[in-house]
Amino acid sequence: MRITLEVSFSFKRELPAALGVDLPEGATVLDALHALVDRFPDVGARLFRTDGRARRHINALVNGGNIAAKRGFETILHDGDRLTLLPAVGGG
Repeated sequence: MRITLEVSFSFKRELPAALGVDLPEGATVLDALHALVDRFPDVGARLFRTDGRARRHINALVNGGNIAAKRGFETILHDGDRLTLLPAVGGG
């Protein structure tokens, strides 16, 4: 299956704004992140902790819906889905 991965401003130095990613059927958001790091190793430290888990500040949307309201990084992707990575937003 093929998904479109979109990245926000904080990753634009290392990644194109959007790219197609081929994944096996049943792949998860976490699988997509690993596939992204396979293609662009320089973003690995920004996406994953040293124990291999996704960093807490990584926000992701699948077709505009926040994965936090679904199964988190274990959300299953489908052919044609749009996965959007967003940085943490903070302020005070």
